[in-house]
Amino acid sequence: MESPHVSDTAGQPVAPVGESTSTHPGRAACCPRWRRGSLLAVALLFVIGVIFHRQWLPLLVYPLLAPTNSHPGAADVVWIRSSDGHSLPTEDAISQAAAILRQNPDAVVIFTEGWPSRLVELGVLPPMVEVLRSALKDYGIPPERVIELKPDQAGLWYEAQAVANYLKRHADTDVVFFVEEFGGRSTSLVLRSAMGDDVYRRVTLVGVPHPLFSAQNWWRCRAGIKGTMVGYLYLIYSLIEPRPVVSPQPLSLDDFDRLIPECPESQGNSAP
Repeated sequence: MESPHVSDTAGQPVAPVGESTSTHPGRAACCPRWRRGSLLAVALLFVIGVIFHRQWLPLLVYPLLAPTNSHPGAADVVWIRSSDGHSLPTEDAISQAAAILRQNPDAVVIFTEGWPSRLVELGVLPPMVEVLRSALKDYGIPPERVIELKPDQAGLWYEAQAVANYLKRHADTDVVFFVEEFGGRSTSLVLRSAMGDDVYRRVTLVGVPHPLFSAQNWWRCRAGIKGTMVGYLYLIYSLIEPRPVVSPQPLSLDDFDRLIPECPESQGNSAP
């Protein structure tokens, strides 16, 4: 059944009853064409991004990086730390530190430790300062050139304060600090907060790449993606609060023994 048409007063036919006409006849044709153009542009950008991913993906981690990844030459002090108490920086950092020490016979190594390791306390592993001395000895560096600083509390902020106190006692000394490549920027924020600007200017941060990835290929392995995410978390936290709000207190083995409740049976047996 055909829809009845209605004519206007001039005798021109108008739209059938129940149907509507568009005041812009070209809009219906333009909208699909605009959508196809947008999808094509997005697809083209995606293809370009995949093709040139080696050029732009390294830029994503640039805010995390330390200023340089090679030692600056001569220095008076080399700072090496163990963040977990049972491992040292990579062999690359050890070799760069040895090169600086050979270049300057009066230079020394400052060693700090972030957290004491239970394996070291139990005697399973040797102290990391002794492991460092042994590693540098393989490069011809005598053990007495390694000095261990023990801050009052655990954590990088307090380690930086201990190093700052050492530098204040030894004027005109420059420090090279080897850090993880993706933790360079967050580390600089913590050091500046703990040391102050005057002492921080004497510290040169050297980023050491991870053995499995670097800024040029971090997206190729799971460890690199995880390292990027953790690096940004540390950077955000360091921007908000570079100094720990609550001072961390590592627990000794005796502290663990006191925190473990005794069984009721043992308490009954121990009673007279």
